[in-house]
Amino acid sequence: MAERHAGWVNGLDAAEARLATGLLAASHSTGDALDPLRVRTGLRDSAGQPGLVTLGTNKVTVNPFQAVLADPAKPADGPYFVTLDAVKEITLGAAHASLSRTDIVVAEVDESGHFAVTLYAGESSATPQRPTLPNPAVLELATITVPPVGTTAKLLDTRRYTAALNGILPVRTADERPTTTQMSQFVYRLDTGVLEVRKGTAWVPYRAPRGDTWHAPTLQNKWVNYGATFNTAAYTLTDDGWVRLRGLVKSGTFDLPIFTLPVGYRPPNQYLLPVATNPDTIGRVDIMPDGRVMATTGNAGWLSLDGLSFATY
Repeated sequence: MAERHAGWVNGLDAAEARLATGLLAASHSTGDALDPLRVRTGLRDSAGQPGLVTLGTNKVTVNPFQAVLADPAKPADGPYFVTLDAVKEITLGAAHASLSRTDIVVAEVDESGHFAVTLYAGESSATPQRPTLPNPAVLELATITVPPVGTTAKLLDTRRYTAALNGILPVRTADERPTTTQMSQFVYRLDTGVLEVRKGTAWVPYRAPRGDTWHAPTLQNKWVNYGATFNTAAYTLTDDGWVRLRGLVKSGTFDLPIFTLPVGYRPPNQYLLPVATNPDTIGRVDIMPDGRVMATTGNAGWLSLDGLSFATY
């Protein structure tokens, strides 16, 4: 059969076994005392579009999948680990002559522990409502709008994913990110391709700590450090992918590089940055995509690179 029995470890009471296997699943939080027992309902991500629902002629087709289903009101009963091991076809009811309805395709476990992939059909109406889902251990896979006869039905993919404990959680939109979760949780935005991490109460793009230091470049075209108590020319890369420059230089040739930044420290596009220059006026330094740091306007008596910064992305 397509719907396999929900699995647990042999030799244990069913609920105890579900709790034990639930230790391996991503956590879920609602803000109450039982949060340590909660797991996130969702599909196990994999190749092959797990749980994808597609519309056919008078039917829907559901791709195989594995998922975690949990009753949010009964976290101490433990989650169900379920498998659909073959493509499943479900009959889509005929459209009404003049009214629309909303159908929902779900993966669910009922009170007896039976797992099924089911289509719940709504009532045809001028203002169609979603059908009531009877089982709380449920994962919605798709919503289908069935218009009157002669109009094409529309399907909305509503799948959501889960992950292994402290694994990277795939989410399709910002709305699918957990609103409360442990600080060690990462999410991967399928819509933007960005890895995000929790910072306080907000989700922010993850930037790997680079631990960079200040690097002294090789000065070119007669440019030299000013000396005395001023900063020497240097560059560094910050944790969020920005390059910072510093230093006071003099005596070089304009419109030729002061120095050249290495790969990994270069901007994707040209930057035009204002700088302080002799005699206490404003000059310009251009940062080029090939790494050239070039003074275009100013005075060779002295020219400051302090405070210049630009993004590498």
